[in-house]
Amino acid sequence: MPIACPACNKANQTEAACQRCGCDLARLHEIRAAAVACLGGATAALADGDWTAALSAAARSWRLRHTAESARIAFLAAAAAGDTARTLHWRQRATDGESA
Repeated sequence: MPIACPACNKANQTEAACQRCGCDLARLHEIRAAAVACLGGATAALADGDWTAALSAAARSWRLRHTAESARIAFLAAAAAGDTARTLHWRQRATDGESA
Protein backbone atom coordinates (compact mmCIF):
# COMPACT_ATOMS: atom_id res chain seq x y z
CA MET A 1 0.00 0.00 0.00
CA PRO A 2 1.46 3.36 -0.97
CA ILE A 3 2.19 6.14 1.48
CA ALA A 4 0.96 9.60 0.57
CA CYS A 5 3.59 12.28 0.94
CA PRO A 6 2.50 14.74 3.66
CA ALA A 7 3.98 17.64 1.68
CA CYS A 8 2.64 17.07 -1.84
CA ASN A 9 0.25 14.09 -1.47
CA LYS A 10 2.05 11.96 -4.10
CA ALA A 11 1.61 8.22 -3.54
CA ASN A 12 4.98 6.53 -2.93
CA GLN A 13 5.60 2.79 -2.56
CA THR A 14 8.87 2.04 -0.76
CA GLU A 15 11.02 5.06 -1.45
CA ALA A 16 12.75 6.74 1.48
CA ALA A 17 12.08 10.11 -0.15
CA CYS A 18 9.09 11.36 -2.12
CA GLN A 19 9.57 10.93 -5.85
CA ARG A 20 8.00 14.32 -6.53
CA CYS A 21 9.22 16.72 -3.83
CA GLY A 22 11.99 14.83 -2.00
CA CYS A 23 10.24 14.86 1.40
CA ASP A 24 11.76 12.30 3.81
CA LEU A 25 9.30 9.40 4.18
CA ALA A 26 11.51 7.05 6.16
CA ARG A 27 9.65 7.57 9.47
CA LEU A 28 6.29 6.97 7.82
CA HIS A 29 7.59 3.69 6.41
CA GLU A 30 8.85 2.75 9.90
CA ILE A 31 5.45 3.48 11.41
CA ARG A 32 3.74 1.37 8.76
CA ALA A 33 6.17 -1.50 9.40
CA ALA A 34 5.55 -1.28 13.16
CA ALA A 35 1.79 -1.35 12.60
CA VAL A 36 2.14 -4.44 10.39
CA ALA A 37 4.32 -6.13 13.02
CA CYS A 38 1.75 -5.41 15.75
CA LEU A 39 -0.98 -6.76 13.51
CA GLY A 40 1.03 -9.94 12.98
CA GLY A 41 1.41 -10.30 16.73
CA ALA A 42 -2.32 -9.75 17.19
CA THR A 43 -3.12 -12.41 14.61
CA ALA A 44 -0.77 -14.90 16.26
CA ALA A 45 -2.18 -14.18 19.73
CA LEU A 46 -5.71 -14.57 18.38
CA ALA A 47 -4.78 -17.94 16.87
CA ASP A 48 -3.26 -18.98 20.21
CA GLY A 49 -6.41 -17.99 22.10
CA ASP A 50 -4.70 -15.21 24.03
CA TRP A 51 -7.52 -12.68 23.72
CA THR A 52 -5.94 -10.03 25.96
CA ALA A 53 -2.66 -10.03 24.03
CA ALA A 54 -4.51 -10.06 20.70
CA LEU A 55 -6.64 -7.08 21.72
CA SER A 56 -3.64 -5.17 23.02
CA ALA A 57 -1.55 -5.77 19.88
CA ALA A 58 -4.45 -4.93 17.57
CA ALA A 59 -5.09 -1.69 19.48
CA ARG A 60 -1.38 -0.79 19.16
CA SER A 61 -1.57 -1.44 15.44
CA TRP A 62 -4.68 0.78 15.24
CA ARG A 63 -2.97 3.61 17.10
CA LEU A 64 -0.10 3.52 14.60
CA ARG A 65 -2.25 3.12 11.51
CA HIS A 66 -6.02 2.99 11.35
CA THR A 67 -6.88 -0.07 9.28
CA ALA A 68 -10.06 -2.10 9.06
CA GLU A 69 -7.98 -5.26 9.59
CA SER A 70 -6.62 -4.11 12.96
CA ALA A 71 -10.15 -3.11 14.03
CA ARG A 72 -11.52 -6.49 12.94
CA ILE A 73 -8.91 -8.39 14.93
CA ALA A 74 -9.56 -6.21 17.98
CA PHE A 75 -13.29 -6.85 17.51
CA LEU A 76 -12.75 -10.63 17.42
CA ALA A 77 -10.47 -10.58 20.45
CA ALA A 78 -12.88 -8.44 22.47
CA ALA A 79 -15.79 -10.68 21.52
CA ALA A 80 -13.85 -13.81 22.44
CA ALA A 81 -12.94 -12.23 25.78
CA GLY A 82 -16.62 -11.46 26.42
CA ASP A 83 -16.09 -7.69 26.62
CA THR A 84 -19.32 -6.39 25.10
CA ALA A 85 -18.46 -2.69 25.32
CA ARG A 86 -15.12 -3.12 23.57
CA THR A 87 -16.67 -5.48 21.04
CA LEU A 88 -19.17 -2.78 20.04
CA HIS A 89 -16.45 -0.13 20.02
CA TRP A 90 -14.23 -2.14 17.66
CA ARG A 91 -17.17 -3.22 15.51
CA GLN A 92 -17.93 0.42 14.84
CA ARG A 93 -14.31 1.14 13.93
CA ALA A 94 -14.17 -1.89 11.64
CA THR A 95 -17.40 -0.83 9.96
CA ASP A 96 -16.18 2.77 9.57
CA GLY A 97 -12.96 1.49 8.00
CA GLU A 98 -14.90 -0.45 5.35
CA SER A 99 -16.74 2.62 4.14
CA ALA A 100 -13.64 4.80 3.97
